[in-house]
Amino acid sequence: MAPVKQISKQREKPKVVDLWDQVVVPIPIKKYVKEAADSEKMIVFSETGAGKTRFYLMLLESLLKRGISKEDLKMFIIFPDRPNGLAKLYDLIPKEYQDSISIFPVGNYEDTIIATASAEKALEEHYKKTGVHGWMIFELMENYWAFSMNHYCIQAYGKTMGEYFAQMQEISDKEKAEKKTAYEAFAGPFGGPWPIIKWMHNFNWIDKLKRMPYNIIFTSELKEEQNKDGIFSSLGYRPAGEKHCQHKVDTILYLSHKANSFFMKPYKLTGYTRLYGELNVTGKNAFDVHTQALKRLKELGHHVSKMKDIENQAGITPPKKKTTQPKPQESKKPTPQEPKEEPKKETKKEKETEGVWNI
Repeated sequence: MAPVKQISKQREKPKVVDLWDQVVVPIPIKKYVKEAADSEKMIVFSETGAGKTRFYLMLLESLLKRGISKEDLKMFIIFPDRPNGLAKLYDLIPKEYQDSISIFPVGNYEDTIIATASAEKALEEHYKKTGVHGWMIFELMENYWAFSMNHYCIQAYGKTMGEYFAQMQEISDKEKAEKKTAYEAFAGPFGGPWPIIKWMHNFNWIDKLKRMPYNIIFTSELKEEQNKDGIFSSLGYRPAGEKHCQHKVDTILYLSHKANSFFMKPYKLTGYTRLYGELNVTGKNAFDVHTQALKRLKELGHHVSKMKDIENQAGITPPKKKTTQPKPQESKKPTPQEPKEEPKKETKKEKETEGVWNI
């Protein structure tokens, strides 16, 4: 009996694709702006108990006033905090919207990625049905930065970050003599794993969020600001979490409370040429107050339209409007019978205050 010949299958080499030969259809800028202009990317940061959760729950009341139906509203809250913190504010949600809001409780990096992807898919379907962008809320940004570091430790060392740090405290006598801490050991001699951790947190998560067309609000506690030239230098604090998150959003609002009064102050307003001053929001809907302040800035001429902003960033110079000059023979001097126009009286613009605006 003749032996059976074994035919070895050679692996097919992947086809080399020349990217320069590929063509995609671009999105007309008007369509791009129209689909994204109404959405918001925002950070709301404060010390504990200054109204971060209340801020995004109160915006639901604002949406109801605008006539947004329960069918047109969809909100997902990605929530790593204690459950009763949100449960105690449940009554702030209008009854009409209570069935339109869902919670993703998360406790680690994997939970966060899965919850974000699930929310994105649901909001994509919601937009196809209604043409209205939904909302994603991410409570406490600093937790997601900690999740990313912990995920790295598990992948690299098979231990949680707490277990790794505890082990690294038991360092050799030589390292103790050099006063090397567990955190310095974690960083290592070449800056450590920060590029990998930032890849997990930024590229694999928050950079995807910033490209989504949906409304996104991050809340955050405070962290001391070390950068004396940064936008938070006068405050002395910045939003906790990965320090570059401030560049991923359009709006940054700081909430504070002094005694029994609550205040709101912006530190970033993309599309506006100046900020409004600190506002007293005690007993008010802070989202409504913010919206009214933006409207006032627009009335005072401090607003750049989304279209102009994108055109400027893209280096697009809009064509100048053609003006037809009258021919010399067509120009006429006003005759004595024609009434001369009286010069218009200039109306005084309201002074733009640097302090509190009464809204």
